[in-house]
Amino acid sequence: MNTFRNVLKKIDAFVFGLVKYACVLILAALVAVVFYIFFGRYVLSRSPIWGEPFSLLCLVWMSLLGSALVVRKNEHLRVTMFDDKLGEKGVFLTDVLATICIIIFSIFLIYYGGALTQKGARNTMAGFKVPYAVMYASMPVTGVLNLFGLIGHWLERSEKK
Repeated sequence: MNTFRNVLKKIDAFVFGLVKYACVLILAALVAVVFYIFFGRYVLSRSPIWGEPFSLLCLVWMSLLGSALVVRKNEHLRVTMFDDKLGEKGVFLTDVLATICIIIFSIFLIYYGGALTQKGARNTMAGFKVPYAVMYASMPVTGVLNLFGLIGHWLERSEKK
């Protein structure tokens, strides 16, 4: 069992390290393109046609991948003002409830995001000539990453006890 946990930890560290660096690269591309759009619009009096669809694509991917990082580290928004009143068992139960909600939402992302990705393969983004499927694929990817992140989080939590 320890061998399995060690292998899973290494995979987890690699996958979420890769996701973190992907978010950094996407953010850098987003900032550069938005600056280029701004410069083109207000200085050159013409802005690139592909700029806005590309920035939308970057924003969607960065937001959803970033949400998977937040789920993995259990840093999502939560109300903690009742934690003292609930006690350790109550906090544990609210964590279980939050996990169940994230699992349901992740399954939703995988199922409906996959269907939307398939439908988006037929249409391309205006001025960019990239299928919408590239943007919609962020949903099932994030759903899988959320589930994997929850497994890593609960394994980490079980080791602390």
